[in-house]
Amino acid sequence: MEYSRTIEMLDSPGVYGVRPHSSNDPSPPTEHRGLRAAQACVACRKQKRKCDKQLPLCSLCSRMGRSCDYSDSTPTPNADDFAMLRQKVTDLEAKLESRDTPWGRTNVIGGGRSYISSPDQSLPPEQSSSFPPMFLLDSEIFKETRMIIPKPAIKLGPEVYNTLGSIIDVRDIVDRYFENVHLWLPIVSKKRTQLTLEKPAPDIPADLALLLLAMKLIGQGGHQNPIEAQSPLYWMAKHCFSLVESGGLMTVQFLQSALLITAYEIGNAIYPAAYLSSGHCTRIGILMGIHDRHHAPQILRKSGAWSEVEEIKRCWWAAMLFDRYVHLGSEGHQLATDDPPLQTVLPANESSWDEGDMTTSEPLYMSTPTSVRAGAFARTCQATHLMGRMIRVLNDRSSDPATRFAEAIQLHRTLTALSNVLPYEVSESAAQYSTAMGLCYSSLLHLCEPFSCTETNRGDHTLEETEMQAISIPGMQEAAGKVLEFSLVLQKLMDQNLSAISPLLADCLYSATATFQWLVHETGSEEYITGYNSLRSILVEMSKRWVVAGEYVKILEVRLEYILQSHR
Repeated sequence: MEYSRTIEMLDSPGVYGVRPHSSNDPSPPTEHRGLRAAQACVACRKQKRKCDKQLPLCSLCSRMGRSCDYSDSTPTPNADDFAMLRQKVTDLEAKLESRDTPWGRTNVIGGGRSYISSPDQSLPPEQSSSFPPMFLLDSEIFKETRMIIPKPAIKLGPEVYNTLGSIIDVRDIVDRYFENVHLWLPIVSKKRTQLTLEKPAPDIPADLALLLLAMKLIGQGGHQNPIEAQSPLYWMAKHCFSLVESGGLMTVQFLQSALLITAYEIGNAIYPAAYLSSGHCTRIGILMGIHDRHHAPQILRKSGAWSEVEEIKRCWWAAMLFDRYVHLGSEGHQLATDDPPLQTVLPANESSWDEGDMTTSEPLYMSTPTSVRAGAFARTCQATHLMGRMIRVLNDRSSDPATRFAEAIQLHRTLTALSNVLPYEVSESAAQYSTAMGLCYSSLLHLCEPFSCTETNRGDHTLEETEMQAISIPGMQEAAGKVLEFSLVLQKLMDQNLSAISPLLADCLYSATATFQWLVHETGSEEYITGYNSLRSILVEMSKRWVVAGEYVKILEVRLEYILQSHR
């Protein structure tokens, strides 16, 4: 009887945001059926999308949960409209410039002549890679003979510098980056970048130009789908990255560019590129030796500057973060990096690093208890470490079942402890600490989901298995409920500055929404329906900045259809 009622509720109006004759109702009221507007609505005209002109709401506005305006007035363009128009003009000028002068011209920023190879051309002789093969073929001899790695003089083409614009435009790109992206991905030294731009060199080095291009790329948003996100600027950045890499220019700026391009691909669901790029970042870091500055062969020189050492440390943590994040939805794939040792030092406080002031506080280690106060990115690193342990537990096929379940139980306790500390820190700085909170909740939900069912936890009905299952079932509900509370903070953050929202929050929101979707199927509770609708609306709002959020909304629709079909 109860099961029939649940299925009836799933099919009935009011479930999953379908309410009869409401502003979100995908089907028009009876009195409007068959009527169509004389023209497309304002939103569809603005986005150049096909509008079915249904009254009172077109299908697209209904699906996106927004108001539908059929007035004749043209909406006043906002700052995003002007930015998009400016980008289109820049892209067009770059195309014309490259077509008219394929061999280079005077740069907008630098005074020298430059060259960029087309995809079917090889590097000119003066730009061919001079990277010594001995560094990898026999690193010990390379070190003992004190050989050096020459820095190649790679030059990029005029279209790159035209896209970056004048030094004023470059400073605007940098300022926007530090106001938004830097809050959740602080891997570029703010102080060092400001000093570099105060007295720019006549010719901007290729690795710095690439980094500026990547900063401009990740600052863009508002794409409708992954295809649209693969803009001319994206392909320019990818091509310049390949050119710098082929020339053997292995610098911190080069790795930072790789990380920012990867973040852009993750945020805009550009797959499989995002998955492959995340692994590529780790290989670059390992090649450079930043994963082990004491024992691995080093490309980067030893630096005594605290801010530079801190910058390198943060880049490696970001590489490990992306390596783990792209594995959240694909059980069975192996991580490209090992777990960091417990004696690994966590990043310093953001305010000190941004000012370039060496911190005098006691350093925090991986083994430091989560109850000790830490900076925002240090919390992200702690969550990254626990996420890696979670992925390894789920992928473990060789350990004794009792050992595996014991590890899962301990991991759940540690994640719970961190998730209990973070809300207080998030309340002080949501833009900075929210990524750590999202990663923590993602790990909890992904950990509990397979262990909640005896068919998916691969156990032998041991005492530890029973205990973990008893933890997982209520653990999923509790974690989803905490994400729902967390979403109120995210909604406020998006209302204030949508550009500062982290794309790494998308998995957390999706996993919690999917949990509520499952709970609706199991119980039919109105409380869970409300939770589902609330989190889904956050994903829809987030999709205005990051495409991946919209892709998760589409997956939720597929999940719902699957649930309904499998129980009819």
